[in-house]
Amino acid sequence: MTATTEAVPVILIVDDDRNGRESLRRGLARDGYEVLTAENGKKALALAQDHAIDLVLTDLIMPGLDGLDFLEGLRVVQPEVPAILISAFANVDTAVKAVRRGVQDVLEKPIRLRDVRRAVKRAMKGRPVAAQRLRTLRARPEVVPARGQRGRTLVGGSPAFLEVLDIVERVAPVNSTALILGESGTGKELIADAIHHRSARATGPFVKVACAALAEGVLEAELFGSERGAFTGAHAMRKGRFELAHGGTLFLDEIGELGSALQVKLLRVLQEGEFERVGGAETLRTDVRVIAATNRDLEHEVAEGTFREDLYWRLNVIAIRIPPLREREADVIPLAEHFLKKVSAVTGRATVPVFDQPVLDCLRAADWPGNVRELENAVERAVVLARGDVIRMDDLPRSVRARAGEGPALGGAIRFEVGQSLASLEREAIGRTLEAVGGNREAAASILGIGVATLYRRLKEMGEAASGEAASGDQRSTTSATDTDTDTDTG
Repeated sequence: MTATTEAVPVILIVDDDRNGRESLRRGLARDGYEVLTAENGKKALALAQDHAIDLVLTDLIMPGLDGLDFLEGLRVVQPEVPAILISAFANVDTAVKAVRRGVQDVLEKPIRLRDVRRAVKRAMKGRPVAAQRLRTLRARPEVVPARGQRGRTLVGGSPAFLEVLDIVERVAPVNSTALILGESGTGKELIADAIHHRSARATGPFVKVACAALAEGVLEAELFGSERGAFTGAHAMRKGRFELAHGGTLFLDEIGELGSALQVKLLRVLQEGEFERVGGAETLRTDVRVIAATNRDLEHEVAEGTFREDLYWRLNVIAIRIPPLREREADVIPLAEHFLKKVSAVTGRATVPVFDQPVLDCLRAADWPGNVRELENAVERAVVLARGDVIRMDDLPRSVRARAGEGPALGGAIRFEVGQSLASLEREAIGRTLEAVGGNREAAASILGIGVATLYRRLKEMGEAASGEAASGDQRSTTSATDTDTDTDTG
């Protein structure tokens, strides 16, 4: 991918209707936007973790997370992203909820591409370049700076974090595979980036794959590439990430999400350095250092038979555990100050605000189940909401104040009655936990003791069960986007 000097706005389209999604994608791509697509809220949130988004177009009614729930989750990841809602079921109540979640426009189905274009221009008009600058700051280039230059800043002075940094310095010069372990939001990608920049491969590419964000068939083509005609839509040969990372480092995030078939193919690459593209017969070789990361207990998965033991030991040559932020209290304030300067620079503030003393006490007292990512989001929100040059308690998210003992309680115990189903208990536990943390899925997953992917799966199952009971006769309008302004796109 060739680097460009001018930032291109990124639009994320979320719609479970493939035809409508692709029609919008083609139309907006012709207008010069970089367009990402997802067929559901879960995959859209995964994309938002890895890409700074300038605008979201989302359907309202979707399986699992609906459009409004997705936007609520998006506010945790990227609080200031504007959105356009597409729906055939919008009403006054929906509109009010939508506005609270950052929606700037509502388009009724069936839609026309010319109307979408006008709405996109309205939403983007007058927006400062801060969102694009933030994307540039957060994004990891595919080709990294010359060896000796450091990547993104590592902040922390606690004994636990200094131990991690010591391991990074010792691991970086060797070529062994590394496995980074830690909860969501602890900074696993940042550590992988630091290892790469301190290694002999620093002049080569650093390529990342979010394994949890892609379906297994798509992920296989993403990793190993595909030949022309290998599947529907494969109009040309496409190199995979193992080829693109040749001479550099490949970071496999959430490696525990790989299916059994892909585990076998990954093991072969790690052992032999060989693979074939999807639909191809030619055996290719690659020289890549693999760094994997997971928030799951892979030893338990091996014992359960869901993860190959030989692959686990091949990945786990060097294990690096990143402690959660609750075990690194000394790092909280330095990290918060770092994010304060970073966000202030990106948003163009003339001066960097300061934290009020009660805010500092609150930040130290909070348990941060979403870890460093949650802290960064909280600081970013506070900078945006601050009325002056002092950040006060009211500028912090309610969930942070509550968990630090400075706000409303998180709720009492869940009552159990004999005969009550486990499903209903689970539904109540998930619902009340999400309510307590202000809808923060990562924080809720941490409190419940499950992975974020598991929480999204439970929410989807609960949503499908509810819709099956109460809306078996619902009818949906299909998104149709017709472009009368341009010729028919045959590509």
